[in-house]
Amino acid sequence: MQSQTLKPAEQANKTVGPERLNWKIIELQVTDLDRATGFWIEALGLRNLGPHGGGIALGTGERALFILHPGARAPANPRHLGMYHVALGVPDQAAFSRLLARLTARRIPIAPVDHLMGKSIYISDPDGLGIEITFETPWRFGRFGEMSHGFSLYDADGRAHNGRERLDVAAELAHARGANPDAPLADGAFLAHLHLQVAALEPAIAWFEGLGFSKNLMLPHLGFSDLSAGGTYTHRLALNTWAGKNLAPAPPDMARLLRYELDVSDPSIVVSAPDLERSVLGLTGRDPTGTHICVNLPIAL
Repeated sequence: MQSQTLKPAEQANKTVGPERLNWKIIELQVTDLDRATGFWIEALGLRNLGPHGGGIALGTGERALFILHPGARAPANPRHLGMYHVALGVPDQAAFSRLLARLTARRIPIAPVDHLMGKSIYISDPDGLGIEITFETPWRFGRFGEMSHGFSLYDADGRAHNGRERLDVAAELAHARGANPDAPLADGAFLAHLHLQVAALEPAIAWFEGLGFSKNLMLPHLGFSDLSAGGTYTHRLALNTWAGKNLAPAPPDMARLLRYELDVSDPSIVVSAPDLERSVLGLTGRDPTGTHICVNLPIAL
């Protein structure tokens, strides 16, 4: 694979300053609001911030991150367009290890993975909605390798990885020794990225580029791509066609991603906003998966 399709970390890490786009809030529809709220609080240490727009807002002591809404009659089905998972970022190793200790103490099934650019723990909520807990570690990443047959990465010391090794859970838990696993989620937690299932990669990539995202890793032969928001860490939006191409949107009565908001730092980066309409909040409409999106701009276009 030629280098022009990949963006090495050494190049990306030259980027300085704030990111152009930031995830503000994620809204999800669930089958049982009380059960879902209890799980998200118990598993992740989120705070119940009270009723919001017919749902329940959850977050840290600093801000709301999620809103859970009732209304679904069926659990999530991966054979539809929409959310593959949402990633919750934590600010440091201690917070990551404390969450790992919390999940293991509660015997919640986990999939701990070392992506090299980040450490991740994957879980599912009671409706099958995917959640990734991530501690971003771009300093461990050196460059991408040749990916014609699968994922290939090299760390900062030149050692090869596939980006999907299992985390050493015992080593990670050592960083939580003496910490209280029942403590609330760290205030520095944030929405790290959104991973979507799309009908086709190229149209979806072009659509999100119009909002200011930029191509990072392009692997159409593997049905995957990711995009950056201009900062040091380059994995802010992921797209895949792993469940098949030309999937249908999620039905209204299914547990799913309902809506999300993006904050844009500079309105000039929004070079194209197809299917979005101007509103008092900025731009609103539907993304390529049919999910409602709100783009908050500092000033109107």
